[in-house]
Amino acid sequence: MDLSLDPVILVFISTGQDKSSEKSEYLLAMVKKLQKEGSLEPQIEDLINRINELQQAKKQASEELGEARACWEALHRELDSLNGEKVHLEEVLSKKQETLRILQLHCQEKESEVQKLDVEEQLKELMGQRKDLWEFHMLEQRLVREISALENSKAQLLTEGETPG
Repeated sequence: MDLSLDPVILVFISTGQDKSSEKSEYLLAMVKKLQKEGSLEPQIEDLINRINELQQAKKQASEELGEARACWEALHRELDSLNGEKVHLEEVLSKKQETLRILQLHCQEKESEVQKLDVEEQLKELMGQRKDLWEFHMLEQRLVREISALENSKAQLLTEGETPG
């Protein structure tokens, strides 16, 4: 009996090796065992059935792999979309932070202006009080001079009225 394997059987067996070398080794061992026993012909149908099962398993695994790839691609697209949204939101945040910084500077400038206006207002008020005080002092000096002049005139009139003339 020829112990070499039929090339067709080897092709069927090798097809299963993509997914499971153990299954292929099992089939190869079964074929060798059957060859030794001399009952290879009746068992070919069992081998074909087993090969068909392996091909179905391979097909199912391939479909699952395709689904997994599709899922991965969808997740990758979603990640790209989220990264794009992240970049956009970071730009918006940056613009809003810049706007906030500008508004804070503007607010500080306005507060400085208000303080300056308050100081200017206080200065004007003090200058007005000083002017009023100066005017009052000048009026007081004028009144003192006038009172002095009136007293001199009174004294002179009294002196002239006492002397016969």
